[in-house]
Amino acid sequence: MRKNDHNSELKNFDIELYHDQLGRLGSGVLSFGDNQWACVNLLISDNALELRTDDAKFDLVKAVTNEGSTFCLCDCKANGIVLYADYVIEGDLKEAAVDSISVRYSDVSEWFLRWRKVDGSVGKTLNWTRIPKDINVSVETDDEHFDLRSAYCSSHSQLGEDLVLHEHVEFIFSARASKFSLTDVKAKTHELSCLLSILLAYPATIISVVVSQGSGRSYRIYFPTFERPERAKDDSSFWVRCFIQQPALDGRWQSIFNHYYQSNYRKVCWVRLSGMQRYDGFWEYKALGYVSLLDSYLNIRFDRASPSESIPPSSKKITKFRQYLTKELPTMLSDERDKIVEIANKTFASTKFNFESKYRLAIQETDTDITKIINLSEDEFSLIKKVRNSVAHGDDHGLEQEQFPVVIRAESKIALLLTYWAFLDFGLTTQEFITCLEKTHSKLKLAAMIDTVHMDRVTGSAEFFSITIEEFQLLQRAKGLRFHGCCIEDDRGNITFSEEYTKMYKDWMHDPTKTSNIQDPERIFGVSKSRARLVNKGYFECKEDNFQVYYMWIIK
Repeated sequence: MRKNDHNSELKNFDIELYHDQLGRLGSGVLSFGDNQWACVNLLISDNALELRTDDAKFDLVKAVTNEGSTFCLCDCKANGIVLYADYVIEGDLKEAAVDSISVRYSDVSEWFLRWRKVDGSVGKTLNWTRIPKDINVSVETDDEHFDLRSAYCSSHSQLGEDLVLHEHVEFIFSARASKFSLTDVKAKTHELSCLLSILLAYPATIISVVVSQGSGRSYRIYFPTFERPERAKDDSSFWVRCFIQQPALDGRWQSIFNHYYQSNYRKVCWVRLSGMQRYDGFWEYKALGYVSLLDSYLNIRFDRASPSESIPPSSKKITKFRQYLTKELPTMLSDERDKIVEIANKTFASTKFNFESKYRLAIQETDTDITKIINLSEDEFSLIKKVRNSVAHGDDHGLEQEQFPVVIRAESKIALLLTYWAFLDFGLTTQEFITCLEKTHSKLKLAAMIDTVHMDRVTGSAEFFSITIEEFQLLQRAKGLRFHGCCIEDDRGNITFSEEYTKMYKDWMHDPTKTSNIQDPERIFGVSKSRARLVNKGYFECKEDNFQVYYMWIIK
């Protein structure tokens, strides 16, 4: 098995070019790799007339090195000085069509294999446990039919006194109805990259692709793709930042791929959603990108929807019309002006949903807990929509300094909302999405600044105590309650802060002579376990106000 065969360095070879029908075409220097377009810098003194023809194109040209190695240059275009190739295949193929494609992605293997364990003793016996189930699916649509499976690849090497074990996962596409073209090679690997990127909320970057014909040998293929995001060499917590964990998808891949390849959103929305993860440019265009992507998604979702009644123009436009009317015709009676405004309202009413109407309709159809957790407010939506419109028309966005963070936050909320809709489109559930959102440390979640209080309420991660305004004010001022505080609960369920028990709790925590850190109320307070319970995380709330407490004892 291949250990670590991805090499991003630019490769250069002195070569001679040959074509099956035209024969020898000339010589030059072949350069490819490092995500650069492959090209041959031709020797002017040694190139065929066919290469000098304007816009000369060749499906397959073979480049032979001085050592006798052959590269296939596919989908080529020449201009007399340089021959450009969309694909370079490391080997000698008879045709530019293949039976299987094997692709490896950066960081995905780490996510896929994260939960497997190695048990045993070094030097004796090692056993791999909790090994993830392989992906083994068949995809059939109106346009294509192929199989996809994952393959575990491993190797070991000796480095001085160290034995190095290497393992990764490759994804293998196998043609069923007809062979894959080279366009299919790029499309299939990119489509899978988009799916994985949305599930992980992290860009899955292609680092190596190998193709094969029949049962013969495999050939490495090169074409430009995206750059891998930078990661620190000592970063061992990547899996925590993935949105969904691999065990949640075990045994469900067939359903996910069925949904993905039959989705109306796949070729437009989900490609762009995964692509926006890589955006690292001017903030205005990021806002333009996410709002336009939301607009595109809504257009597809409500393609054939129409309102039951005509939608009147916005109140802002009607107010503006009334002001112009008053200014231009000041002598007009008030009743006449109202009548004209009413006519204008009916005349310019829309029989189709606009962007804003589609958005509100989508929000109405979205799970209430999701909308509360993501918490994209009306003001945030209106502001980022205004920015999008200004940027799209080349106008000044007109933002005040304090509005910039609001726009950045709204971008992330839109990205998170689109990710939720993508999860549903892939056949996952709202509860599964909430579970992922609760556990992940993904940048997508952190940047969106979700409503953690409602998240804790929905997931049951905290206890909530509804109290009166008087009780709220007293407890809010209680010194020492927020962390490791103690309260007393009477027979009617009323809760009051206890300075005495709080001091006992903190004295116990700082007692250097205690022999155990087990939270036992009999040892800490001298009360039975039936009378005391520990609340790891809780909220005291009164109407819209609340405050958090951690590791609080409630003693009856």
